[in-house]
Amino acid sequence: MKAISEGIYQRGKNGTKYVRRRIPADIRAAYPACQEHIVRSLGTADLRDAKELARAELARIDTEFRQKRQELDLSRVSLNPKRIARLDNEQLESVARFWVHRVLLNDDRIRQDGLDDTKFDELGEKLASQRTELGRVLAQGKSMSVYPALHGFLRLCGLDFAPEKDEAKRASYTFLRSVIESLDYQLARQRGELVDTDKVAPATTHPLYVVAPERAPENPEMPTWAKVFETWRDYVKNRRSTTTIASQTPWRDLERFAATRGTRMPAEVTPELMTSFAHYMFERGLEVGTINERISKVRAIYKIAVGKHVLKTNPALHTLGFKENGVKQRKKRRLPFDPADLATVFSSEVFTQHKRSRGQSGEASYWIPLLMFYTGARPEEIAGLALSDLCRDAKFGWYFNIVDRPGDEDRDLFDDDDVPESHRRTLKNSMSIRRVPVAQELIDLGLLRYVEWLRGSDSTVFFPTLKKDFHGKLSGSFSKFFGRYKRAIGITDSRKVLYSLRHSMKDLLEAAGVPSKYLQRVLGHTTGDGKVTDGYGSDLPFSRLSKYFSRVQFPVIPALPWEPGHGTVSLKDGKS
Repeated sequence: MKAISEGIYQRGKNGTKYVRRRIPADIRAAYPACQEHIVRSLGTADLRDAKELARAELARIDTEFRQKRQELDLSRVSLNPKRIARLDNEQLESVARFWVHRVLLNDDRIRQDGLDDTKFDELGEKLASQRTELGRVLAQGKSMSVYPALHGFLRLCGLDFAPEKDEAKRASYTFLRSVIESLDYQLARQRGELVDTDKVAPATTHPLYVVAPERAPENPEMPTWAKVFETWRDYVKNRRSTTTIASQTPWRDLERFAATRGTRMPAEVTPELMTSFAHYMFERGLEVGTINERISKVRAIYKIAVGKHVLKTNPALHTLGFKENGVKQRKKRRLPFDPADLATVFSSEVFTQHKRSRGQSGEASYWIPLLMFYTGARPEEIAGLALSDLCRDAKFGWYFNIVDRPGDEDRDLFDDDDVPESHRRTLKNSMSIRRVPVAQELIDLGLLRYVEWLRGSDSTVFFPTLKKDFHGKLSGSFSKFFGRYKRAIGITDSRKVLYSLRHSMKDLLEAAGVPSKYLQRVLGHTTGDGKVTDGYGSDLPFSRLSKYFSRVQFPVIPALPWEPGHGTVSLKDGKS
């Protein structure tokens, strides 16, 4: 890497910027033996943007260093760690669960911070290589090869493990299985599968406190961070996984921040600490809207815990967020694609040469932008469409029936037995359930031919190759592809994103003079007519909605009628 500014480095043919920070000597033991630096991608080649992002990233690294220092302090609770010669089965299993939980938490942080294509590929190769190597070791019964790692891990936990040979072999075998288990979960995430840390590896007691209860905190009954979060999560039966994950992020961030201030438990958090947490997020460079939303989520978690008598007070109750002036808010708004942008998007090789993303997006590369443009629907609503959602009214023609499609835990609420669990998803809210007419332009582009093509391959959904990402979103992979794709074809304004197609539809509806309440129903918003009307789109006469929709004058786009994809999209960075 080449140093180009203080703390900022550059590498790769695109000049991607990175930050690099040397690991302090006093916490080097908390990192792999060969690692001397922390290197993080800033995800941009623009130096001005990199300098702004670097401040926040360096602050995160400083926080990580403080957390590592605290972890090492825990391992040095006495001048001599507790010496043990044996771990019983319960203790050994607890150590294994603690390992998997910590590995997945760290993996959460890495993925939430974001990985560019290079880092993502490197991580996948590393995980696959480790899994192959350790799987072979396990199959050959050579578990003692991981004993040094087990011994080092326990040492960091404040335990000096000095077993006899047979005991070392037994403990190493259990530890090796837990290491492989954690690799399998990480590889599942690498494939885009949803792996919830709190479900597959819930928080467990620190190994030191399991083996040496006398060294546990004075108040072991004080509810843990995991316990408080579970109380909030379980308050709503079968709470949506996307909602759970969205609230986990600020909760875990608060846990890490509190640890740097010597606060171990959620009951010890004070209003003053919450205010400091808000300023910490601001200093990290988070957007004002994101900060306020995270404070709101933390407040809601505490509220349920207090209501369930798990905690006594809500320290976030009166925590203030931040406000932006109107000029800045308007400047940051998402923008619709203008006619020139639409021509650029729909004249590209995806729509004129029928090339596709190399990833899982497949035919979604062609159809999701078109369906969003001609329906105004949200990405996740389009990504989760089943073939049965395309319906025909004898009088008013084709329409999309956009409905909730919950998972197996709510099977009694729906009849779509032919839609696989992998493609079930719930909508944003009840107002999102609606019917949207199919524009004639979509028919002309081959929508019905595409549906028959899918049926010919026994598919029951529009996009069978899509897989849910870490946040449980079917549209997640495509959204990332589209972001790279639109930059590669020359649309660089950060305010113009996949969602801009939805904004374009709103502008077209307004230009056609569609009454506000019908416009809102097409987009899946409230109409203002009350809960009955807003509860389901068909409560507005579909005949009227169809009539108003027919007034929309869609601009002519250069996309050619659909053909099955052949060839792959070529982006500037050589990846798609």
